[in-house]
This record gives sequence, C-alpha cells and structure tokens, in this order.
Amino acid sequence: MDIKVVRELTKLMRDNDLVELEVESSDIKVRLTKQRQGGEVVQMVQAAAPAVPAPTPAAAAAAAAPAVEDLSHCKEITSPVPGTVYLRPNPDAPTYVDAGGAVSDGQVVCLVEAMKVFNEIKSEGVTGTVKKICVQEGQAVEYGTVLFLVG
Repeated sequence: MDIKVVRELTKLMRDNDLVELEVESSDIKVRLTKQRQGGEVVQMVQAAAPAVPAPTPAAAAAAAAPAVEDLSHCKEITSPVPGTVYLRPNPDAPTYVDAGGAVSDGQVVCLVEAMKVFNEIKSEGVTGTVKKICVQEGQAVEYGTVLFLVG
C-alpha cells in the first residue's frame, strides 16, 4: 500500500470527523482510530508480515536540571507518517541534527522508515535552533508525533 493512500485516508477522517476507519483488501488491512488528544493511530496488518515491535519507552528525564527552558514558543517538526525513526543516515554517520544545532528551512532532520521505505523528514518552513529532540533512534512513531522542537 502506498503511503499516499494512508495520508488520504487520514485526511478523509479529519474532513468527515470520523472516529474510526477500516479499509481491507486481499493482502493488507488498514485501521485508523482517532485518539482523544486528536491524533490518529494507524494500524497496518499485512498477510504473513512480522509483528511490529512495541514502541520503546522514552528515557527518564535528567535528575535535576539547572534551569527549565520554556519550550512553549517552539515550532514542532512532526512525523507525516507512522514508522521507525532514524536520526542518522547510517549507523556509523553523525546525526542529521543535534540539540543546540541550527536548522534551516528544507533541511533533512531525520528519516522515518514506513513499510521498508525511508522517508526524509525535512524542516519545512522551520528555521532556528533545535531546542529538544523528542524521539530516540529506532523509536516507533505515529502520524503527527512531535520529533523536534525548534526555537
């Protein structure tokens, strides 16, 4: 199934205020369910496909931070697709961006693997400094998951 179809299905849900949508064909089944916070959960089941691992829990926060930074003014870079996040192009390469590093409009900030396709996630319309990386390498994300906060 093409990722564009999944995007169209989520748009159909939003446009028609649907809480749940299920589409099934001979080799794939897609079920979208709207969460209470307003995001969609996408579940894809493919015939004879291996089970998708559960998302890894986020790392515990540092014990005592010297100062708490206000992140409410930051712009969010979110995942346009459900999948697995990769913060670097390959395991031996440096990360695309680091906390405290600069981001320019259209810059690749990470990859999200969805159905064996690596999607480049770009900072479209966002320029500034990476204030927080909200995900970890290899973490499973859903549509709309906040990946980075840029201020």
